[in-house]
Amino acid sequence: MLLSPDGGTVSIAGENVSGDKRKNRTQLRHEHIGFIFQNHQLLPYLKGWEQLTMFQDRKNREIVRVEDLFAELGIEKCRKQYPSEMSGGEKQRIAIARAFINDPDLILADEPTASLDGARGRQVVEMIRLEVKKRKKAAVMVTHDERVLDFADRIYRLEDGKLVPDREKGAESHA
Repeated sequence: MLLSPDGGTVSIAGENVSGDKRKNRTQLRHEHIGFIFQNHQLLPYLKGWEQLTMFQDRKNREIVRVEDLFAELGIEKCRKQYPSEMSGGEKQRIAIARAFINDPDLILADEPTASLDGARGRQVVEMIRLEVKKRKKAAVMVTHDERVLDFADRIYRLEDGKLVPDREKGAESHA
């Protein structure tokens, strides 16, 4: 939804949005999709608290929700810190909180463990998994990190430009 498709259709919440104008796509993306980027994409001039509230949907501006996310993800001390004052794991947890702040239906995670060591990477994916399960959301994670695949309900591999179910895991689950 950042780019227009070359072919086919894109549906969100049961609605074909392929031909929508950019403004409509932006609003739908904001309401229904939370993004966790490979490199957290925090704004360097905003403190942790502002990273969440700046992009919080006006209808969802609840301080309690922001407080809850900070507590659940163990980043309370980052409220008043700029990204340059945070560790890599704290930045990524702020990015996770930002993805959940507007209560989206779908979380898209692009290489969320790329800049983290093995233990921190597993912790971050576990946090994403727990938040998705707790909030009854869906998540799609793209990763090269084989160490976190055991957290996935289904696994697909990209082979010759096509998504195919993994032979070892995922082919048996269609939930």
